[in-house]
Amino acid sequence: MTTSGVMTHSALLGAILAAGIDNIMFAVDYPYESTTQAVDFLTSTPLSPTDLEKLAHGTAERLLRLAQPA
Repeated sequence: MTTSGVMTHSALLGAILAAGIDNIMFAVDYPYESTTQAVDFLTSTPLSPTDLEKLAHGTAERLLRLAQPA
């Protein structure tokens, strides 16, 4: 599940409760969404630093098997 197109904390928290933070990725539907607004939404989410890291990039890195920086 991604956050693309939905920038409300209540929807994000509902998705986290339903699917779990490990199954949600941050996304921006460029050029249809404002990247600035999406990043502002991400940085204002009421999540712990660990969960914010998962949402922002950790889950995508795990699912897409991207190399972790050393």
